[in-house]
Amino acid sequence: MNIPTLILILIINTIFQSSILPYLSLFGYLPNTGLVIIVMVALRKGKYYGGFFALALGLIQDIFFGQVVGVNALILFFLGYGLGLIHEVLDIENMVIPILSSVIGTIYYNYFYYVLMFFLSREIPREVMLQKVFSIEILYNGILALLLYKLFSKIFVIPSLRFGKR
Repeated sequence: MNIPTLILILIINTIFQSSILPYLSLFGYLPNTGLVIIVMVALRKGKYYGGFFALALGLIQDIFFGQVVGVNALILFFLGYGLGLIHEVLDIENMVIPILSSVIGTIYYNYFYYVLMFFLSREIPREVMLQKVFSIEILYNGILALLLYKLFSKIFVIPSLRFGKR
């Protein structure tokens, strides 16, 4: 996995999120494809790739979709860097780890998004925040993580040496 592949994933995600994804709404909720992709990259490539990829994706989301520039970038950077820190410890081949990381990452993202918006004097009722944090988006991102796990396991092939007969 090299830098051009990550840039291509970034561009494809931005196009998908802005053009096709709004038509896949479920009860008014959309999956956060960027968050799920950040989880996959951070768990596969580590803290530096995860952090910088998350920062780039967060800045693109802020510029195209955000109310305030930098909020998504900050939250996603810490998420990508934090998940990248634990990528050495976890067994990435276990399918539960990326799904659970996406669910926890969705809760983390939504909670800290509303906390930062509160400190930036944006009016957000608590009921809306709790409904958004514990919503269908968690389930949606978990299912999306399952689908993207299969795709990214083919993209992020870990080279191995084989000795002996096949």
